[in-house]
Amino acid sequence: MPSYDNRSFVASIATQYGRRLRRFLSVRLRNVHDVPDLAQEVFLRLLRVSHQEAIRNPEAYLFAVAGHVLHQHSLRQAAGPPFVDITDAVSELAAPEGEDPTAKADNAQRVERLERILARMPPRVGAALVLHRIGGFTVQEIADQMGVARETAKKYLARAAEHCRKSRDGNGQT
Repeated sequence: MPSYDNRSFVASIATQYGRRLRRFLSVRLRNVHDVPDLAQEVFLRLLRVSHQEAIRNPEAYLFAVAGHVLHQHSLRQAAGPPFVDITDAVSELAAPEGEDPTAKADNAQRVERLERILARMPPRVGAALVLHRIGGFTVQEIADQMGVARETAKKYLARAAEHCRKSRDGNGQT
């Protein structure tokens, strides 16, 4: 557990440089919704410093830690979205044997349309949509599965809904 002195050290840095840190992070991130999570990670790492009195320039140290946090975040993001096998999802939508041929044809058209819509979505947005609508995952489960914040998962689902809405209304290409 961090000592009281360590907490007051980090609190003074947060007060003095917190706004600049958030700006630093937001300029370097694609998704500004990740800024609070990464800023928190920076301050948590500062709490773990055992000899803060050895830090000669707290501002430089803060931004060096922030750079490392950003680097690790970008490595996690580069790993890409979780793999969601669309064929498994589509098989769940397939019509059962013996179903009316008209219903089968209609279902096949819906599946093709879904595949076209997913192909035009950013991979993470499409993955969130498939996990939610076909896999039945909650927003928190999607966030955990994708390794993102809950707010980010909500944003992905909102973007997917908007994309589907535009496709349905004819504003998007289907």
